[in-house]
Amino acid sequence: MAEAERRRELSALRRRLAGLKSRYEATRQRAVDTRQQLEAAEANLELRTAERRVLEIRGAEAERDAAKAQADRDHAFRQSVALREDLARRLSALYRMGRLGYLQTLASTDSGESFLRGLQLLSFLAGRDARLLRAYEGSLADLAVKEKNLATLRASIATVAAEARVAERALARARAEKATLLARLERSAEEQRTNLAALEDKTSRLAALLELLETRGRSLPAGSASIRRYKGAIDWPVRGKVVVPFGRIANPRFPKTFLRSSGWTIDVPTGTPVRAVFAGDVVYAQWLKGYGNLVVLDHGDGVFTLYGHLMTGTVPRGTRVAVGEVVGRLADPPEEEVAGVYFEIRESRTSVDPRTWLR
Repeated sequence: MAEAERRRELSALRRRLAGLKSRYEATRQRAVDTRQQLEAAEANLELRTAERRVLEIRGAEAERDAAKAQADRDHAFRQSVALREDLARRLSALYRMGRLGYLQTLASTDSGESFLRGLQLLSFLAGRDARLLRAYEGSLADLAVKEKNLATLRASIATVAAEARVAERALARARAEKATLLARLERSAEEQRTNLAALEDKTSRLAALLELLETRGRSLPAGSASIRRYKGAIDWPVRGKVVVPFGRIANPRFPKTFLRSSGWTIDVPTGTPVRAVFAGDVVYAQWLKGYGNLVVLDHGDGVFTLYGHLMTGTVPRGTRVAVGEVVGRLADPPEEEVAGVYFEIRESRTSVDPRTWLR
C-alpha cells in the first residue's frame, strides 16, 4: 500500500473510531436484553477490529520509518568510517614527517619562490586536514542523532506491538462475547418456542376439558338465581396481589415475548384457603398439566369458574358447594410457573376478565 493511501486510510479509520466508540457506549448503556446486548457486542467487535487496523497501519509506518532510519544510520556510519580512515592516513603521514611536520616543506626550500610555493602548499594541507577533522566530528554527531532516532523508532515499534497484542486480546474477547450472546439468543429462542408450545398445549387441554364440561353443563333450575345477576359484585376467591393479569402479558421469563393469559394468578402464601366465588357444582377436581390440581365449578347459565395450583385433597367432583366454601388450598408453585392461585371465569365458552365480575 502506498504511503499516501495508508495515511488516508488511517485518517478515515480514526474518524470512524470516534463514531464507533460513541455507538458502542450508546448501545452498551441501553442493553437490557439479549438482542440489545448482541447489538452492543457487534458494535464493540467492529470497534476492536478498527482499533486493530489502526495499530496495524501504525506498526507498518513505524517499521517503514525504522527501516529508513536504519539506512540513514548505516550511511552515516559508513561516512564516519571513511572519514576516520582518511584522518588516520593523514595522521600517519604527519607522524612520518617527524616533529617538524608541515614545516619540513618550508625548511627544504632554496629560494623565495620555492618558499612561497611551500607556504601555499602548507596552507592547503592544513586547511584540508582541518576540514577533514571537522567533517569527521560532524559525521560522529550526525551518527549519534541517527542512532538516537533509530532507538526511538524501535521503542515506538515495541509500544505499538504491545498495544496490538492488547487489541488482539480485546478483539478475541469481543468475538467470544458475540458468540456467547448468539448462543444465548439461540437458546432463548428455543426456550421461547418450547414455552409457547407448552402454553399452546396447556390451552388446548383446558379448551378440550371445558368443551366437554360445557356439553354436560347443567341448566339453571327454575327459580334459582343466576350468577350473571351478580356480575361485578362477586367476592374474590382469595385476597392478594394479581401478579399475572388477564389478557396480553409479557412473558415473565422473556419480557420481549407476549403471551395471552385467560385468567388471573393471585399471589398469596402457600396453604391459603381458596373459596368458591358463587354456589355451584364441582364438575372437575383433579390434576391437569399446566394447572396443577384444578377445580372447575359449574354455576349454571353457561358460567364456569376455575381454581388452579391447589393442593391434593380438594373438594371432590360431584359436590355441591356454597358461595364462600373452601374448594382447596394453594400448593407450592409448580415448576416454571408463577406462584399463586390461578383463577379463571368462563362465560359462554369464552374466558373473560375476572375484573368485570369481581368486586
